[in-house]
Amino acid sequence: MGVTPLLEILFKEAVMKSLSIIAACTLLWGASPEARAQDDLLLPTDSKLVNTENPSVLAKGTLTGTLEARALRGAEDLVYGGLALRLGLGRGLEGILRGAGAERKTFALPGGGGIRHGGTDVELALKYGMSEPAKSGVAGLIGISFAGTPAQSDPFMTLGFSAGIQASSTISLYANPRVVFIDDNIISGFGVGAQVRLSNQLSVIGDYTATSGSNTRSTATGALIQRDVYGVAIRYGGAEGRYHIDLGYSNSTGATTGFSLTPSLGGAGSLYAALSGRF
Repeated sequence: MGVTPLLEILFKEAVMKSLSIIAACTLLWGASPEARAQDDLLLPTDSKLVNTENPSVLAKGTLTGTLEARALRGAEDLVYGGLALRLGLGRGLEGILRGAGAERKTFALPGGGGIRHGGTDVELALKYGMSEPAKSGVAGLIGISFAGTPAQSDPFMTLGFSAGIQASSTISLYANPRVVFIDDNIISGFGVGAQVRLSNQLSVIGDYTATSGSNTRSTATGALIQRDVYGVAIRYGGAEGRYHIDLGYSNSTGATTGFSLTPSLGGAGSLYAALSGRF
């Protein structure tokens, strides 16, 4: 799919907003090897927060998997399941296969008619980080998504950029502009997030993504509208970082690039739970 002038404008705007974080990350990685090694111990190796991508890249041969569920209330009234596999390919590359979905339902509009919602999204992507093995401050992602929803049934390209910085010994800050190239309705988002470590095993994570484009429908009229996406959770990590468990609250429908930019119908959030592990 070609890159249109409109796409370039949308994505450039998102990238420009993250320049300050990129500059900070550049200073971080331009420091001495000793300083970088110390910072590497602090920057988390988790690949994502609730909805936003982090810049970490897996070491060659490392495989991780994530199972998640999002029980959305309100007009959506669906439980979305999700599965993600990530494999370190070496030379700063990581392969990603992830998907999310729920049954299809129809929400009845007050004036008659209805909104079909639910469905699936499967994404195959490559992620490239600035360094290997795991704790890059900057990374890019490109992929293709195979959607099976009432609103979209054709494949579309996905693109993202992520940056992170260690703000203190317990706080990491992130930025994640991303875009999905859907015909006649390009949707982009600029996500910011943080991870606050309360102990070696317990953290609070959260993110907020300001979106652009029509990513949901009005439950009053059925018209296409825009709504932002958010998520917050408690993260418990097992010994040696082999696994972690998230329990929190979010209004997005899944962790693929497309679903992470898609709020629930009506915008209501509900339970988010995930289990991630390294093999």
